[in-house]
Amino acid sequence: MTLLTDTDPPAFEVVNPDSTAPVVFVSDHNANAVPAALKALGLPERELARHIGYDIGIDRVARRLADRFSAPLVVSGYSRLACDVNRVPFSAGSMPEISDGTPVPANQGLAQADRQARYDALFHPYHDAIAALLDRRMAGGERPLFVALHSFTPALVSAPAERPWEIGFLWDEDSATSALAMRIFRSLFPDVCVGDNQPYSGATPEGYSIPVHAERRGLKNLCLEFRQDLIADPAGGDLWADRFGDALAELLRTAGKG
Repeated sequence: MTLLTDTDPPAFEVVNPDSTAPVVFVSDHNANAVPAALKALGLPERELARHIGYDIGIDRVARRLADRFSAPLVVSGYSRLACDVNRVPFSAGSMPEISDGTPVPANQGLAQADRQARYDALFHPYHDAIAALLDRRMAGGERPLFVALHSFTPALVSAPAERPWEIGFLWDEDSATSALAMRIFRSLFPDVCVGDNQPYSGATPEGYSIPVHAERRGLKNLCLEFRQDLIADPAGGDLWADRFGDALAELLRTAGKG
């Protein structure tokens, strides 16, 4: 079964594919498109436009960072509700039946063949592109910093307590890189509320991109979370991309001296 047609967007995009910059960016939840065959998953447009559909504001942040560092950026082309490319295949969060209080009709009782069709069309092409880029770089003796970019909602419908953090650094095995990045960021922007493994922990087992692409290759890595109300408009997206970019530039300079 072929899910995508010629009229559907591509499953991924690679920006600056031939760059040799010392950093590689990925954006797992970059878009909220749904394959036409899935009929918007049975959801109204307003639900796909919520945080459950994609990481609001992250596309502008990611592209601004890729442009600033002339670095490769791989972005996913489809909604996390159709197939969450940062979840282990066949796990509950991979094609959620309900997301932050919203039932997803097209994800109810999915047959194995239908799940596999989504993985073949949306999941594997995206991750194959990341793997090919990293393998090519590493075959040439390079070991780029792997940076995953995300955004988070200020509050969940299912857990309405406000999240005070403006930016979060999530980490698991590579705690040292995040610790250094947070120290640099806080020195540059002391008034910002920085989350250390907040609003959730990078050590939870649900994530896919960092463990598979960075940790298995022994690459230093960062996982960033920007609060969505701060980056939802172009000016905010540019501001926070520039703030993180300043810290990242210093981190790369520091690493280059080591």
